[in-house]
Amino acid sequence: MKKHFICTHTYMSDEIKDKFFEDTKNLTDKELFDGMKTEKAELLQHWMGTEDFFYCHWYAEDEDAIFSALEQMGMNDVMVTLPTETQRYVSYDTLTGQPMVNPADLTK
Repeated sequence: MKKHFICTHTYMSDEIKDKFFEDTKNLTDKELFDGMKTEKAELLQHWMGTEDFFYCHWYAEDEDAIFSALEQMGMNDVMVTLPTETQRYVSYDTLTGQPMVNPADLTK
């Protein structure tokens, strides 16, 4: 069963960061999302600025599935990734008016 993850990424070095920006300057949004999709993991959202850290929202079976999807595009050699499973996922686009999942209740 797939779950929601937020991943924090950082580059392995300033040189790799500069090369990454150069290599991906013509990458389209469709190419990014198509390239980061497998049967077990898919990239749903992506936030990146000029800072050393950037963030992605994944829907995946587990952390290993995310690393496998990143490997498809050679990203594991470019960055360090910290996946964090998030039991509560709420989006303004899908409001229900129902009580939200309380992550603390899931550990009892």
